[in-house]
Amino acid sequence: MRRSRWLILAAIIGIVVFIGVTYAKRRVAKPPDVPAPPRLETGLDGRANDWVYTQSDGDRPRVTVRAKSFKQIKAPSVMELDGVELQLFHKDGGAYDLVKSAKAQFDIAGKTLYSEGEVEIRMGLRDGPELMGHVITIHSSGVHFASDTGKASTERQATFEFDRGGGTAMGAEYDPQTRELHLLKQVSLDWHSPQKGSLPMHVEAGEAYYKESESKVNLLQWSKFTRGALHMEAGNSTVTLEKGEIRSTVAEAVKGVQEDPGRRVEFAADSMLLDFADGMAVKSIRGDRNGALISTAKSVRTTVTGNTLLLDFVTVLKESVLSTAVATGKGVAEVQPVPVGGPMAPDTRTLRSETIRLRMRPGGEEIEAVETDGPGTVDFTPNRPAQPKRVLTGDKIWIAYAPGNRIQSFRTINASTRTEKPGQSVPLLTQSKNLVALFDPVSGELATLDQEGSFQYEEGDRRAAAASALLDSSKDLMILKGSARAWDSSGSVAADVINMNQKTGDFTAEGRVSSMRVPDSKGGSSALLSNSETLQARAQRMHSTERNQKVRYEGSSVVWQGANRVEADRIEIDRRRSAFEAHGKVVSQFADKPKSVASSPAAKKAPAPPIFTVVRATDLNYDDRTRIADYQGDASLTRPGLTVNAQEIRAFLAAPEAESSLEKAFAEGAVKIVSAAEKRTRTGTSGRAEYYTAEQRVLLQGDDPLLVDSVTGQTRGRQLTWWANNDRLLVNGVENRPADSLLRKK
Repeated sequence: MRRSRWLILAAIIGIVVFIGVTYAKRRVAKPPDVPAPPRLETGLDGRANDWVYTQSDGDRPRVTVRAKSFKQIKAPSVMELDGVELQLFHKDGGAYDLVKSAKAQFDIAGKTLYSEGEVEIRMGLRDGPELMGHVITIHSSGVHFASDTGKASTERQATFEFDRGGGTAMGAEYDPQTRELHLLKQVSLDWHSPQKGSLPMHVEAGEAYYKESESKVNLLQWSKFTRGALHMEAGNSTVTLEKGEIRSTVAEAVKGVQEDPGRRVEFAADSMLLDFADGMAVKSIRGDRNGALISTAKSVRTTVTGNTLLLDFVTVLKESVLSTAVATGKGVAEVQPVPVGGPMAPDTRTLRSETIRLRMRPGGEEIEAVETDGPGTVDFTPNRPAQPKRVLTGDKIWIAYAPGNRIQSFRTINASTRTEKPGQSVPLLTQSKNLVALFDPVSGELATLDQEGSFQYEEGDRRAAAASALLDSSKDLMILKGSARAWDSSGSVAADVINMNQKTGDFTAEGRVSSMRVPDSKGGSSALLSNSETLQARAQRMHSTERNQKVRYEGSSVVWQGANRVEADRIEIDRRRSAFEAHGKVVSQFADKPKSVASSPAAKKAPAPPIFTVVRATDLNYDDRTRIADYQGDASLTRPGLTVNAQEIRAFLAAPEAESSLEKAFAEGAVKIVSAAEKRTRTGTSGRAEYYTAEQRVLLQGDDPLLVDSVTGQTRGRQLTWWANNDRLLVNGVENRPADSLLRKK
């Protein structure tokens, strides 16, 4: 419509006036020999037929006017024109606009021209059979023209056709000076693209202005756009044309929808700019202030909102298909499952960031990827009972989707997570430099969560830290790697790798394991399991179950409390049974309680060295309820000045308040006891033996007991008892066999 200067009938006004003046002058100046014209009817000042008027600018024609007849009426002072044609030539002199009106009246006093009947304007014509590319034909009636301004107007319906569409309006005004067409109300416009098979664009409005010089149409009050499956409603809108096609539209208070089989796309904004490709298919949409996009497919509804919303489309089969969406300014993208029956729906995922970018799969029905330009937060809200709620945040977020709009992976940097489990008031919190989450392609539930770089974990008083962590949701298993450490109010563990069961609290630590457990005030206490000292351990592997009530150490294991210490290949602690086991190369060490000494400067400067009971064996089984430590397999017990070797040694540990850690010890099988003090050695052998710490009494019996004294000689008897701290020896013989002693002369 760029060259559609329709309703230029106003130009007739000046030309008709010129014709009237010319006619009057010719009548006055007629030659004497010309016969006088017929007398005019009463009330007429003039009449003429088949008048033609042409005005040129040099060789270029400017205007040609034809009227089959006209007559000038005295009262009221009007001119009636019949069969009027007006040619207004363009600047190139070849094309012209043609105006036709069967009848018109010119009010001389009012300087207005009025056509009650039909007016037709055809624009952009050429002499010859071919027309120009954008011919417009306008039809209307009841048209008023102002001779002084050239403005034309009508309150009746106006219709117009052009080579790429047409339209109607109720009432119109045209200003030839500004080349603006004002359509008063009930505006309806249709545009067709020259591309074969392209869908037309239908536009409606309460009011419209067409600015020919700017190739723009302003739609006022309200506006509607329809193209195929696309429907849009708005307030005021501005349409920009190019070569007869809509190229862009700026609209206010927009709500739109595109309905396709299996898909519905809705969009809205306070202000919106639409750009159109060839064929008038939507190429892009920019929505400002409260921008929103809602895409509903078979199984999922995606909602994107932001202060600004940018949508890009591709043309598929002459239709616009969404390809990308960008939300900026408090952007929110929510993916919510649509109930379709069958398995229960996956989580609703809500992404928040200043800028969010969505990329759609071919066809525009499903999301392929989502990412943010900066920090963002993702909420995973469960739609199934007993499922946890998760919140993930990061400095930049990437989300990949599998077919069916099911989330496939989630990646972010400088990440933190928050997991709220049903029935638990304490959330699970994590932090790391990098995070990658993988989701089950069928259920959409979280499968694994891999966090690397300065990983930290918190759940109530439970804490953990490592170089990296992997959460396996299907097993409720968290694997910590690289300088891993976990701790709570009861203790801590450090290792190369720690596997933690999130549901049960069980864990396994491997590689350079170091653990610590604070004193447990509940229950009894002994030299082996004291409730007043911190229990520490080292091993290659550690297994903890039943909330740390059962612990197993494997590989060069060492457990100690203060000066008390146990080493073995494997150590097991069962706190519920108050049991302690050690297997393979067992070495235990227990310290006696320091004896009370008088307070003196000398005593403070030189404290007495601790006294240890050291036992070696293949296996150790200890029951804290009986305070009995059972050593089996090449057992050896050592105290200062005393060594006991046997196949089995049962050590009775003293009460906590006792000064000595060992109350007594019983030995079985190939017993050999060596007592050495002040250049004197006593060696006793028997099948069984008993040692009482407080008295330093040794009892030998079974297998023909023998005591060899480096000072006094040797003694045999059914039962031998001696006191290591003095020279006492008690020998019991058997019937018919007296005791046998071999004394060494001094």
